[in-house]
Amino acid sequence: MSTLDNDEPLTTLMLDRLAGSPVLLISALAALVFPPIVALFLCTRHVAARPFRHRSATVLVLGDLGRSPRMMYHSESLAKAGWETFAIGYGDTTPIPALLETPLVHLLHLHNPPSLLLRLPWVLRAPIRILTQITSVLYLCLIKVPVRTEVLLVQNPPSIPTLALAQLVAKISGSKLIIDWHNTGHSILALRVGAQSPLVSAATWFEKTYGRHAYAHLFVTDALRAHLSATWGLQGIKAVLHDRPPAHFRRTEPLINHELFRRLVPTLEPPLPAHLSAMSPAETPFTIVHSHLATLRPTRPALIVSSTSWTTDEDFSLLLTALDAYQTVKSQQDSAALPTLVVIITGRGALRPAFEAAVARREASGTWRDVVVRCTFVAARDYPLVLGCADVGVSLHQSSSGRDLPMKVVDMFGCGVPVLARKFACIAELVRDGVNGRVFDTGEQLGQQLVESLTGFPAAPALDRLRAYFDKHDAASPGRALHVPGKEAEWTTWDQNWDDVMRRDVLDFRRHRRD
Repeated sequence: MSTLDNDEPLTTLMLDRLAGSPVLLISALAALVFPPIVALFLCTRHVAARPFRHRSATVLVLGDLGRSPRMMYHSESLAKAGWETFAIGYGDTTPIPALLETPLVHLLHLHNPPSLLLRLPWVLRAPIRILTQITSVLYLCLIKVPVRTEVLLVQNPPSIPTLALAQLVAKISGSKLIIDWHNTGHSILALRVGAQSPLVSAATWFEKTYGRHAYAHLFVTDALRAHLSATWGLQGIKAVLHDRPPAHFRRTEPLINHELFRRLVPTLEPPLPAHLSAMSPAETPFTIVHSHLATLRPTRPALIVSSTSWTTDEDFSLLLTALDAYQTVKSQQDSAALPTLVVIITGRGALRPAFEAAVARREASGTWRDVVVRCTFVAARDYPLVLGCADVGVSLHQSSSGRDLPMKVVDMFGCGVPVLARKFACIAELVRDGVNGRVFDTGEQLGQQLVESLTGFPAAPALDRLRAYFDKHDAASPGRALHVPGKEAEWTTWDQNWDDVMRRDVLDFRRHRRD
């Protein structure tokens, strides 16, 4: 019996008792509400005495900051523009090196609930966790940050209690609130509990109520801006800031490729098959060194890369089906026409063990003679290097709202890697089928696209045609930066795009006062 099954009878009993006793219900509500009210009163008095600092920002993530790349890039860009930045989030994962090395960025970590909390029934665990979050956010934003910052930039989702807290902090501190809409929180909740659940209705009301008013709203897609503006009547500046890769995301040179996989291969579990791992120091599965010169092996396997948080909006059974199909075709055709595949999937999450078990069954049975799949977690420092070694990227992201885009595709594009992406409503804002990648609906289609793209590898004509897009839009090419406020070029780096949309438009307070 699972923990959830053990919790359910006690949860039901406690809810029944609370519903049947007004005194108990009022006491429970008071226990939750009274401490934040007292804390808020104390915070308000403290904030009033703090100085207001121009060109300063608080960046708030109610999640692991080190796994929130867009918010880390915001923090880095603000610092580059001369803004003192206080980045607040959980500190479970080491952030990108720039945040650790930039003196204008101050990292403040939210407090994790005590481990004892995990043993409590959900009916007790959930409110205590929310109370801990509320207290921690108010403490850091209103007390630990030593000044009243000019801007409060908050990520959504998560929406509850983030948006209400952001409105409260902005009101008390006098900060300009900017909501960065990555998606909608209620659509993600609907994947877990069903779109017709009352919880989804309540979450939608909360998100709409506390997300409607802000100094500015940022969106990751045109589709998300159009939908929320029309449906919820958002008030404030509205700007689309498409995700773009940082400038250091690029193809990985063979020598760095060699050094990376000399470090990475021994850490993979289970170990790679002997023909891919039992090599001299001058070799990796992908490179060989002669006279201190590293080159790509002409008989190397193709490296397929994906990244994921292992959540329900990505169905990795499609990848299993695709790799089954690829193996079938390779077994039937001339084996030299298609390469062996090494598939590296980076990320952590609850659904990973089930996928790894399915992979292990195929490898143990001999079903995959020419396919090797390994799951790992790559540190932020090595992540762009791994992507820059890849031949093909795979994205299984299926947007919960149909209106957000997977940042992993942006990162892969930054490294010049064509991507095979699952189809959904607005994926065309990023992946142009047959131009910089391919779009698929089913696992069988993904398998066929792998076959078509890799036939003849490493001299694969179909793959070379997709790579040509990135040669044309290389970051070193002149004339890519666009200097029209609020507008974007077709493809830029994060820095160029942020300067065009944020620095020259959203953060140009004088211009907006004139307007």
